[in-house]
Amino acid sequence: MNVIKKICKTIDIINDRLGQLFSLLVVGILVVIMIEVILRRIFSKPQIWTQDMIVILFACYIILIAAYGFLKHAFVAVDVFFAKLPKRGQYIMHLVTYIIFFVPFVFGLLPECWTYFLKAFQIGEKSYSVWAPYTWPEKLCFFIGMLLLAIQGISEMLKQVIGIVEGNIDCPDGSVAPAEKKEEAKA
Repeated sequence: MNVIKKICKTIDIINDRLGQLFSLLVVGILVVIMIEVILRRIFSKPQIWTQDMIVILFACYIILIAAYGFLKHAFVAVDVFFAKLPKRGQYIMHLVTYIIFFVPFVFGLLPECWTYFLKAFQIGEKSYSVWAPYTWPEKLCFFIGMLLLAIQGISEMLKQVIGIVEGNIDCPDGSVAPAEKKEEAKA
């Protein structure tokens, strides 16, 4: 189990640091929005590239921080039945739902993302807008984001296995595992 814990800790640290780094894309989005507003409102010189750049940066931001959100348990969960289960049952329920829903979605989409990026890169695909930027950079971000999400999913599934076997999960980032949060809230 110690090897599995080290693997989880390594994955979590990498996704935590990358998530913090990718969060800086918000600053880029803000700068582009400010440039657009200043050029359009003050100088009456709107630019053709700013709207596309805002959409591209925001799309990259969302997909690149998905694994970070998964690590931090930032996604919405409906715990109607889950909360009534004992701790070990919660770990089993998490693992089963990851296997049924997460694995087919992410691991099915991952090779498609790579193909999607590769095709755009090879043919030099451009956007349909007037500015017409290349589309491969955001498609590469889509692949990288899905890859990081898949790797984080592996970490989360391994944590559930640890929880099933040992009865608890020690999160590498010092946070409390989802099943343990429910019990603390009841206390």
